[in-house]
Amino acid sequence: MGSLIIAEKANVALRIATSLSDGKVNRVKVGSSTILRFQRGDREYSVLSLRGHIIELDYPKELSSWRIDNLKELIRASPIENIKVRGLDYTLKKLDQENSEVIVATDYDREGELIGVETLRLMERTDGIRRARFSALTKYDLIQSFENLAEVDYNLAGSAEARGVIDLMWGAALTRFFSVTTKRLGGEFISVGRVQSPTLTILVERETEIREFVPEKYYELSIVVNGVKFNYDGNPIKNKEEAERLLQILSNSNSLVVKDKNDKERKIYRPIPFSTTEFLRDANRLGVSVERAMAIAETLYQHGKISYPRTDNTVYPRTLSIKSILSNLSDSYLKREVEHLIDHSKLSPSRGRIETTDHPPIYPTSSLKKSELKGDYFKIYDLVARRFMATVAENADILDTEYAVEAAGLRFVYTASKAVNRGWMEYYPIVYYQEKKNPELTAGDEIGFTEPKIDEKQTNPPPRFSQGSLLEKMEKELLGTKSTRHEIIQKLYDRGFIEGNPIRVKPLGMAMGESLILNSEAVARPEMTAKLEQEMDQIAGGTKKKEEVVADSRTILAGLLDDLINKSDKINEKFYETLRLEKVVGKCPKCGSDLIIDYKDNSRFIRCSGPSNDFFQFLPRTGKIEVTDEKCPVCGLFLIKVIRRGERPETRCVDNRCSYNTSRENFGKCPSDGGNLVLRRSKMSTRFIGCSNYPNCKVTLSIPQKGDIIPTNRKCDVDDFPIAIFQYGKNQIEQCLNPKCKSRTDSQH
Repeated sequence: MGSLIIAEKANVALRIATSLSDGKVNRVKVGSSTILRFQRGDREYSVLSLRGHIIELDYPKELSSWRIDNLKELIRASPIENIKVRGLDYTLKKLDQENSEVIVATDYDREGELIGVETLRLMERTDGIRRARFSALTKYDLIQSFENLAEVDYNLAGSAEARGVIDLMWGAALTRFFSVTTKRLGGEFISVGRVQSPTLTILVERETEIREFVPEKYYELSIVVNGVKFNYDGNPIKNKEEAERLLQILSNSNSLVVKDKNDKERKIYRPIPFSTTEFLRDANRLGVSVERAMAIAETLYQHGKISYPRTDNTVYPRTLSIKSILSNLSDSYLKREVEHLIDHSKLSPSRGRIETTDHPPIYPTSSLKKSELKGDYFKIYDLVARRFMATVAENADILDTEYAVEAAGLRFVYTASKAVNRGWMEYYPIVYYQEKKNPELTAGDEIGFTEPKIDEKQTNPPPRFSQGSLLEKMEKELLGTKSTRHEIIQKLYDRGFIEGNPIRVKPLGMAMGESLILNSEAVARPEMTAKLEQEMDQIAGGTKKKEEVVADSRTILAGLLDDLINKSDKINEKFYETLRLEKVVGKCPKCGSDLIIDYKDNSRFIRCSGPSNDFFQFLPRTGKIEVTDEKCPVCGLFLIKVIRRGERPETRCVDNRCSYNTSRENFGKCPSDGGNLVLRRSKMSTRFIGCSNYPNCKVTLSIPQKGDIIPTNRKCDVDDFPIAIFQYGKNQIEQCLNPKCKSRTDSQH
């Protein structure tokens, strides 16, 4: 009799088999599954790879009707378990008979433990069970894991099982209630969830704060000394009259005296090791969405490039060899940086506040050449590798020089700054420190100044959440877990509640969020969800039973539904009132009814809400739309502004076919087939030039994402592509539109 190893994914199964067998693996068919077999010592091992959860929870068919009157019955019902993979039960029974031992080698977290326990249940296996726990898929880590097998943690699996039942119960009941109440069924159903909804209301409340914010003007007085800007010590100045009075005093003098010069040393402390939240936040700062960053991290883990990416830990365990990891990295494209780090650091790692025993912080487990990974995959690996290096580097040493000068009796200040030792900042791509020029003054100097002026400014509303800052907020409010938060955020995008990054709440999201805030504090606020998360931890710790927590949750939800049903009319009224107000952008030029922005099938459009519906135009898929009071000089309809992050607002006619738009978007003829080369945008709002005859002609040209591109109606002498003017602020470059044209590549050498 042999040993059966249960792995969660095919890549992991293969790495386990090749690591334990030195690459001598056979593939055999058992039922509909492919099994990896190998010999280790005098024992035969079989590795079965699953595809995540093999059990899917659902409600019985008799409860499939979406009605209000069966919701209580729905939450009292026990979900049924469906096997997701056909024929898997046969395969498991056969493998159970052939092996005297089963080793669970799924991911070591709540969901992974549940997947293992689900498999054992299907096998009806109760003895001869062991657990392999590992945080990296290197040969060394896997061998160590299988030589030190542990026991399956049924409490940990129970906490995941309770979460699954509770999330299904809350999601199904609340989604059905709100969808039926607002009469949005079928493909337009309203998604409500235990974690999703309080996360949405956080965004809705921030959006409301921004909209209701009333900016206040203030003034700042400054002068220029030796090429740097000194600010008046009394800034900000509350009113314009006072600012102008001070400027008048200043105009009577053209010299100043340097009163003080003080040098101060400080440190910029190195970052802490990567937890999942820290990792996703910084990946998002590099322009990778949290959902994509997590998917890439999972892939890199499965290929043995980084450690397990789902962790709360911010303290490296003592057993982790810092020198071994750096030795690995010294064989990579980071060789020079690693050598510099070893020469200039004590290699004593930083520590965060959270220390757990399940998985270490995320770190690189394998070296690679720069050519092995491309695009976001390289960006994510590089981020993990450099973060590790930054955590074992030295703190940065900064020298600040504080100046105070006096002109016409007014005190002005400035702080110069220089990195004496950049420390960890040499290695990490996300650094916000900037050196500030030193004017090289001496106390007692009497010198002239220039450019005395007043800047009028105004206070700003709180910033919108980015995906990264929302993750941090969710972690603080105990919303979701390290494994689910990025998925929750992505669901809000997928359900049409939010868009962009920083995150802007769409009309549907505002309607849903305001309805929840006004009518159901329990669903809208994080307290209820946080309490349930703590109970999940108690199940995992063995101090509470799964059945007890699920029963409590049923009781809470039943009471909540009673309250919601009593408020059905108010919820429906508030939902549609907000939705209508959110969508209104102006008046119809034909009948005077409200013009609204609406969405359907991944498209958005502007239409008349009047009874005749006599105005309709598709809108660009991305960017915030603002309707202006200006008329199109060509057709007389109104102009709209499309506001996209990092770009100057685009003004265009609301009629897509108007020559006001097409003349600026048509750059000339395609040399391939004579079609028009026109400005296009991808689903992610990346702009490019493409042929109007696509898909018959697949000519596409990459263009800069910033600046204006202006047609010239002239062709390049080298390749016949149109010539365009690329404008960046005041600078202009006239060149061929084709980035691969020899006329452009030659000029770059």
